[in-house]
Amino acid sequence: MSSDSDIEVLGFDHAALSVSDLEHSHRFYADVFGFNRVEDDFRMSEHGLHGRVLINPAGVRIELFEQRGSRPRQRLDPTVAAMQQGWFQFALSTKDIETSYARVVAAGAAPLMPPRIAPDGRTLFAFVGDPDGNLVELLQRRPPV
Repeated sequence: MSSDSDIEVLGFDHAALSVSDLEHSHRFYADVFGFNRVEDDFRMSEHGLHGRVLINPAGVRIELFEQRGSRPRQRLDPTVAAMQQGWFQFALSTKDIETSYARVVAAGAAPLMPPRIAPDGRTLFAFVGDPDGNLVELLQRRPPV
């Protein structure tokens, strides 16, 4: 249903992550997920903030923020994290979840939930924790039969 007051959403633009070490997190996301292109690198000195927008070859964006005085996130099991209202994870699509999961874990991600079949019976999913405890879901979607 559409009306004149609907906002036309063109797509999801990016996810933003608070990190303890911008350079370390940049290397992790570049080496593991291919976020090699820097679209923007900026500072908001009055807030002690340094940010960087990264893009992977598929055009997916993430924004990393290092802020003086930020506190580490408690690493949670994905099912426990869902008990807290608000944003708790982001998902990245992959063609081969088994290989992707193994590679991400070998690169230093915390193995939180190995690949398994989602309740829809088609999609495969897994969870890892990045170096700062952010939950990253890996998805391999299979077409409906």
